[in-house]
Amino acid sequence: MQDKITINPFDPDSIDEAIKKLEKRKERIHKCAEKLIQRLTDLGVEKAQELVPVDTGTARSSIIGYLDEAEGVGIISAGGYCKYIEFGTGVKGRDSSHPSEEYKAIMNWAYNSGATIFTTKDGREGWYYPADDGTWRFAEGMPSRPFMYETAQYLRKEAQKIASEVFKDG
Repeated sequence: MQDKITINPFDPDSIDEAIKKLEKRKERIHKCAEKLIQRLTDLGVEKAQELVPVDTGTARSSIIGYLDEAEGVGIISAGGYCKYIEFGTGVKGRDSSHPSEEYKAIMNWAYNSGATIFTTKDGREGWYYPADDGTWRFAEGMPSRPFMYETAQYLRKEAQKIASEVFKDG
């Protein structure tokens, strides 16, 4: 804890000294806040890369993080087909939906349930698509695997502890 700032309101030097101390504190707070944002962003990238399902590694390598100094925020971005992993697709996605209705609304996410959905003789629901070899394949979609949502929940739990460390050490 820093010392109290005392001011003699009748002494201009005392007021100037208090202003200098306040400016230093303000600078320290801004540096600590930036450090906190960077640590949380880095931790979020690590966690998202740990949680994302790995097939070819494309999804994992698309996860990046950076500090937007103009806005004072950390950005964690998952590119490529990560949104399909996060929210799921087709019938399987619809049946194992993303845990956050709010996130689905923000993304304007909808599961395919229209005229292209067929039911096979064995009762599976899905659709047919042309394969590269000229044949047709049947797909049911994939379930939601909300790795970014889980990363956000993890960061919410860790934020207070990391903030305490940063501001204590900073």
